[in-house]
Amino acid sequence: MTDGQPLPLFASNPVAAVILVVAVVAFLVSEFRIGRTHPDGAHPNDAWTGPVLGVGLAAVYVGGPAVSVLVPATVLTTGAWWYFVGGLAIAVAGQAMRLRAVHELGASFTFRVQTVPGQAVVDTGLYRYVRHPSYSGALVCALGFTLACTNWLAPLTVSILAVAYLVRIPHEERVLLAGLGEPYRQYMRRTRRIVPFVL
Repeated sequence: MTDGQPLPLFASNPVAAVILVVAVVAFLVSEFRIGRTHPDGAHPNDAWTGPVLGVGLAAVYVGGPAVSVLVPATVLTTGAWWYFVGGLAIAVAGQAMRLRAVHELGASFTFRVQTVPGQAVVDTGLYRYVRHPSYSGALVCALGFTLACTNWLAPLTVSILAVAYLVRIPHEERVLLAGLGEPYRQYMRRTRRIVPFVL
């Protein structure tokens, strides 16, 4: 506590702080490796969705910890370690899902919105159930990270990231439909976007 106000676990316990820093560094390294092994092509078509997604990610990974420290009234003081460890476990599961989706999409995966000549529709593995499993994994990871912030308000920041994806996905699908044609249209008819059988 500071001035009688509770702090989130990562701000009040050095062990939790180190664990969270290591987790964040591991996350950043995994994303860096994705970027290194799946470089963007010459003609990305993000339009204005790139900055929107950047705001969503900042809301979670900067805003989540910030609100956890700045709003002590909603800090979890009972069972904080359970939320911390459980949240990190969820984050790891989400990032594992994202990495699996990247692997399954292969050379077609990039951080930017684009298609390349000869690109085929991938509809196996995670892509059998949802069209954007890397985004599904990213949202699960974000939820876990904010739960680990041990403040009830932190997970609400994930809604900003969700809105960012809801802005990006329709644009991305228009680009994919234009580039991949009828096979992608048929794929869209039999799959959901980010939640199997639901959304």
